[in-house]
Amino acid sequence: MKNILFRTTMLLLFAVSYTMQAKSITVIDTIFDRKAYEEKFAFGADIGFVSQMESWNTRWYDKNGAARDILYILKSQGINNVRLRVWVNPSGGWCGKKDVVNMAKRADKLGMGIMLCFHYSDTWADPGTQDRPAAWKDYSVAELEKAVYNHTQDIINGLKAEGITPRWAQIGNETKRGMFYPTAQTNKGGSDNFAKILKAGIKAVKDIDTSIKTIVHLPDGHDNSLYRSMFDNLKNRGVKWDLIGMSAYPRWSHLDGPTMIQKVMYNVNDMNKRYNTPVMVVETGHYWDKPIKANNYLVQLMDTLIKKGQPGVFYWEPESLEGYDLGAWDRATKRPTAAMDAFLGLMHSEVPWVIKANLTAPCDNQVIKAGATLEAAVDAQHIRNRKLTVDFFVDGRSVGKQDSAPYVLSTNNIEIGTHKMWAKISDAANYSVCTDTVVFDYGESVLIDDVSIDNGTQREGTATWMLDFKQPGWYKFVVGYKSSSFLSAEGKLGTDSIVKVYFPANSSSVGVSARVPEAGIRKVVLTSTSSKGLPDIHSLRVFPLAGQALPAESGANGIEDLCTDYKDEILDVYSMSGVFLYSAKASQLGVSLGSKPSAVVFLPNCVGETPNIVRKQRLK
Repeated sequence: MKNILFRTTMLLLFAVSYTMQAKSITVIDTIFDRKAYEEKFAFGADIGFVSQMESWNTRWYDKNGAARDILYILKSQGINNVRLRVWVNPSGGWCGKKDVVNMAKRADKLGMGIMLCFHYSDTWADPGTQDRPAAWKDYSVAELEKAVYNHTQDIINGLKAEGITPRWAQIGNETKRGMFYPTAQTNKGGSDNFAKILKAGIKAVKDIDTSIKTIVHLPDGHDNSLYRSMFDNLKNRGVKWDLIGMSAYPRWSHLDGPTMIQKVMYNVNDMNKRYNTPVMVVETGHYWDKPIKANNYLVQLMDTLIKKGQPGVFYWEPESLEGYDLGAWDRATKRPTAAMDAFLGLMHSEVPWVIKANLTAPCDNQVIKAGATLEAAVDAQHIRNRKLTVDFFVDGRSVGKQDSAPYVLSTNNIEIGTHKMWAKISDAANYSVCTDTVVFDYGESVLIDDVSIDNGTQREGTATWMLDFKQPGWYKFVVGYKSSSFLSAEGKLGTDSIVKVYFPANSSSVGVSARVPEAGIRKVVLTSTSSKGLPDIHSLRVFPLAGQALPAESGANGIEDLCTDYKDEILDVYSMSGVFLYSAKASQLGVSLGSKPSAVVFLPNCVGETPNIVRKQRLK
């Protein structure tokens, strides 16, 4: 069946490439020891199209992107045997005697074993088509027997003349209903003729060399009833074969990989017991653009067959790059896909993350008493139990590292205020994942989250809170907000300007400190200094910095959802330690760019002061 698709689509060129999802990682496991089965199991590929594809100037590349002989690449991918299609008098000579001998010589030089697949036709032979060669058109059954005998010996002797002895000879291809329709078509009364022709081909092989194993090959490896019916009939007619050949394609069977393997193995076990005959999967394949699924199917199929003592698996035309969609080469890169690693005993597993991690402490919205020790903990595990390193971050600043379980951090190096904490977990291969972020308060605070709209102009938008301060002193004000743009505002306590407030894009809070000179009700005001107005403000937290009493809320109002475009150069803003904070616009920062953009490095917010621009650094 696979050649029908190939023939109808051979002229179509595809420009589709397989791209793994960005968040997925491939983990590779060794399923079986490839070298241990080098002599016991045939890790094979049908390469009947190679010479024709080479005539089209097709080029193949190895895993590293180096252009090489396709047979060499197949060898490096674990292929130790090749299957060669044999036609009688084919158009263009492809798969004819000369072509087959030349391909066999190339494979033999690389130490590969040879399987000859005799179609006994000038073109494709399969369940749908079993046409006679044109030169045999009017032959009787006896003449067909003689022609099959002579043709088989001619090809094998051609290899022998080059010092090559094939390991297997397949007498017919996918002979589900016999050969030479309708003369030897089993469902048209031709079972006796089919048996005679098989005997002629098998005798031709054994008369030359009894070491060459003969194969009778059927499609639909999942169909046990088909195999029982055919081989019962052949056995009853005295046909003696060495191996049963099987095609096993998930696509053509309309089964998923695991179900296909299950049904194939049921059939294999039955053939072993019923006829005392090994079974070789001489054709299989999977979608080229589903390499992980293809790899999983192949490696599990081979592993199961190896454990049952079966002789081998052949992938049909893995090197295909055009038209046929069950190859194992990437059409964009022209490199082998993960499917080919199955022949090395390697299975690829695609997982969302290599590392499972969870920040178990502190809890989201937890309040930690000022001066108390912050206890942070991470539950982390590598899915392959590899060593991990956990980095703890508070507000983007690293506060500690642990490289062995339990991953626990204790620190007092935390400022009063609202903080964001997360952890980054990494393995030795530099795969990493971050935990979810939690927000916690260090020190008790009063939370004001009732924000209403103040209808000012866009540029003069304000957020206002009324607070009753029981004591004078230093307080920290943390504004919770949402914004997709960098915004700025002026903060006032009463009528006094206290600080310039910057709202980084895609952040969640910003904190500033200010001194309250007197006790009593004070107005806390944020007034936009950006053409986009204020961000979407949803809360205010106020912390005392020197042990004074918390303020009492006496009312709140604010403004949100102001928007207009602002166009100028974007600058990257960093802390003094070099940690990226956010991106801002030059005019918002009061920076003259000159001829090229600059990276602006900031000091963190100082108490009661505007952040200081300490230096400008040219970007590359």
